[in-house]
Amino acid sequence: MVHDPQSEIRYPVVYKMTTGSQIASWILGLFFGTCGVGLLMFLLQGSFDPIGYAFLGGIALCLLAVSVYCIAYAMQGSLTLEAQAIEIRKAFITRRLQRSEILGRRITQGRSASYPVIVPRTGASITIERSTFGLDDRFSTWFNALPDLDAQERAEALAMVERDASLGSSAQERLATLEKAKQAVKVLNLLPMGLLFWSFVYPRPYAAIIACAAVLPWVAVVLTWAKPGLFQLDGKKGDVRPNLAMLLIMPPLVLAMRALLDVTLIDFRQLFLWGFVLGMPLCVAVFAAPKASSKATTKPWALPLLMLPFMMAYGCGLLALTDAMWDSAKPEVFRTAVTGKDISHGKTTTYYLHLAPWSKTIDEDRISVPHAYYEAVDKADVVCVRLHPGKFGLRWMQVGPCG
Repeated sequence: MVHDPQSEIRYPVVYKMTTGSQIASWILGLFFGTCGVGLLMFLLQGSFDPIGYAFLGGIALCLLAVSVYCIAYAMQGSLTLEAQAIEIRKAFITRRLQRSEILGRRITQGRSASYPVIVPRTGASITIERSTFGLDDRFSTWFNALPDLDAQERAEALAMVERDASLGSSAQERLATLEKAKQAVKVLNLLPMGLLFWSFVYPRPYAAIIACAAVLPWVAVVLTWAKPGLFQLDGKKGDVRPNLAMLLIMPPLVLAMRALLDVTLIDFRQLFLWGFVLGMPLCVAVFAAPKASSKATTKPWALPLLMLPFMMAYGCGLLALTDAMWDSAKPEVFRTAVTGKDISHGKTTTYYLHLAPWSKTIDEDRISVPHAYYEAVDKADVVCVRLHPGKFGLRWMQVGPCG
């Protein structure tokens, strides 16, 4: 006779919010409520145009709405377990699922904790915070009795590799090929981080950095196209294949950041247009890459949509950098004077010179310069702006001495 751990649990089991969670929710509610009321009083005493009233009033109402939600959650929040059902009550919503309506369970990893997730057959998944309701072993017993979707997907992905004849002549050989691929991808995934470090700490030789950043995303695409049963780009948790998505994310950011730091462009509209065109082949290659027939890949459109901003960064960054690097035409030179200086502190430090008007058609009077040149010039010094036509017609400029 099989022992059922749930038979020892007396249902229903009701979990209220812990005292600490209630206090935290009340504090947040009072804080946001105070901010909302204070902003409304500020609006009543001030004088703003209609747009200002609408904008600030909207913020105040949002703050008050958050306040009401937090307080209502502290008063109403609960989780109820029954032998064949679960009910979760939040501030204004109660959701109840029968076991027959639940597809299975997952565990999702947060920054500091793991969270149980209940996946219904229809509708949105439910993520539960253990600490909010003080969940104990009774909940774990009930939750663990649900089908483990993560384990099912891992087993399916592993079986898919074992069936892929292109990876070897036997199941053992195919699994050995998978292990070799995992080791290779561990090394490949270190390259983007090394590239990031190289590009900011000591960006020399400069052309080699740009070339590496331009090539690495295509390495991921080529490997995925060549061996779709061995590599993946979407990073699904239940998939045993190594993930190459890091090669698609970090290099475009390197290109974009180097372009922002190193090139002062004039023609941004053309940059965004042609940068989008330049990045589109990579996006199409990712979208059209052959996918292994695994249930782990349920939303094939999600990866291209997520990657679109990175492909835009790839195209715009690469276009801006090559437009300046390959530009050998003679620039126009404009003499002007320094009217001020300032430093921008963020993730990186950028040094700016403020210039007197130097062109009738270009209104660009705050220009980034190298640190050494920033220290070498003072207010009222004469400098020269060099306006370059750009290899691909995207004008860019430099500030330096007139000699």
